[in-house]
Amino acid sequence: MSSALTAIILAFVIGTQIYIQPAVAAGGTCNPTAANLPICPSAAPSASATFLDPTATITNPTNISLGEKVYVAPFAELNATTAPITIAADSNVQDQVRILASGTGVEIGSRVIMAHMATVKGAAKIGTQGSTGPFSDPITNTQFNNDIAETFLVFNCEIDGATIERNTVVSFLSRVGPGVTLPAGKVVLPGKNVTTNLEASSGTLGKVANLTQADVALMEGIIEVNEAFAKGYTDLARADLTNVQGINYAPVTFFNPGGLPQIGGSVTRDPNFRNRIIGNIVLQDSLPQLDNKIGNRISLRADEGQPFNVGQIAGMANDVVFHALETTSLTLGNGIGYGPRALVHGGRQVVNGVANGPETSVGDAVGLAPNSVIFRSVIGERSAVGQRSAVFNSTVAPRTEIRSRTIYADNGSLILPVEW
Repeated sequence: MSSALTAIILAFVIGTQIYIQPAVAAGGTCNPTAANLPICPSAAPSASATFLDPTATITNPTNISLGEKVYVAPFAELNATTAPITIAADSNVQDQVRILASGTGVEIGSRVIMAHMATVKGAAKIGTQGSTGPFSDPITNTQFNNDIAETFLVFNCEIDGATIERNTVVSFLSRVGPGVTLPAGKVVLPGKNVTTNLEASSGTLGKVANLTQADVALMEGIIEVNEAFAKGYTDLARADLTNVQGINYAPVTFFNPGGLPQIGGSVTRDPNFRNRIIGNIVLQDSLPQLDNKIGNRISLRADEGQPFNVGQIAGMANDVVFHALETTSLTLGNGIGYGPRALVHGGRQVVNGVANGPETSVGDAVGLAPNSVIFRSVIGERSAVGQRSAVFNSTVAPRTEIRSRTIYADNGSLILPVEW
């Protein structure tokens, strides 16, 4: 291993003192006050209840309103200190998502997906307005409607004081800036920084493309899964509140058999552990080793795709997330250094339009820099992925360096800068 790569990996070893994140949570057709933790409303039927993980941070809950069947994942943050936040039914706020309201507040419509580490701030409207079609699919050259609309904010994107209409996608590591309206039927391309309405509406400027029926199918599946999470975690909490804390069970769903993690060779349940480690994830490190190697606000969640097989960890900084699409697994080698807010997400590579290629895996002695994203990809051993970069739908050879602020997609046929 080169000295530079060694330095990258070692730099990701925990650099902050470990502490316990305050456990504050909420959910349901209600304000997320103390009486409605973690199920909101507290007496709602499981089929319609909203669930917030007890690690979620909720600030000024009387200024927050949540609809039915909302799922709020570990270490999400809803901050309504100075302005209101509303989230309508069937939406989800995934791991490490930050909603920071100001001005007139943040309004989230129904069936909005806020994927891992997305940020919404300022005065923003997401999925509250906009057309349901017809839209022109550039792949099939057909027109289609999506009457029960979705909106998708993908990994590590940012919405800053913008309006995102329904039937849209804001891709990973992209941004929509203040005063911009992204119209229905548009997809912001990965890594793009959209700062004007013209950039948001015109495909000729290289910032956006047209929505496809494949986009809609993916969104519909994600909504279905997260509705199942809201019910499944509600049922676990009602059986025993400690079931939804620390190292613990995945809920039994149509896509996941449930079960507990294996840590250092032993099936482990520890509700008092400061991070969330959930479901069929096998970690080679022992629990005392993990306690010393990993930081805070970490969510390793094998409650959708599984199993996860994780080698001995070199170091894991704060705010790291592992997750996987249903029916897929995740394999992570030995000696990997995980930087702050690194995301590794399982999924099969898309080959000729079908997701039947290799599954996500990361080889030994890889360095993942802060805010990096790995999705539907294989990363060869002794490679390094730079800060605020994404590797998507690709197989990366051993000893490869992906530079900072780079989108590396489709085996290198698409290499773009992250513009912000």
